[in-house]
Amino acid sequence: MARNISQFEMLLTQELTNLERFVVKSPLGTNEFWSEWQEKTGEIVITKAAIKRALRTHKGKLSPEEINKLSSMLEAFKEIAAYLELLRQTALQIRGVDAAEWDILGGLEGESEGEDDFF
Repeated sequence: MARNISQFEMLLTQELTNLERFVVKSPLGTNEFWSEWQEKTGEIVITKAAIKRALRTHKGKLSPEEINKLSSMLEAFKEIAAYLELLRQTALQIRGVDAAEWDILGGLEGESEGEDDFF
């Protein structure tokens, strides 16, 4: 008996597929890991900057739906950045480096720098 897939299930599957590209698959701490981590981290930083810029520069021109979509994307990328930071800290701890007080993504991006200004 075939089961119909709901619109929500299709949307969730699409979102998972879109975000799956940020999963680091190389073994933790290897040169391949660091290359993959750097690539994905760079993409997150640039994408977040683009979203923030779009929200700032087009503030009065965006519909509420567009603002909600961009805001939702920004939140998802914050969660991905937290995942990448956790991986970085874990990889450094494997090498014997205590990185708990050293959040490179938060420091690079200034997470709290006026983000609430456009919501």
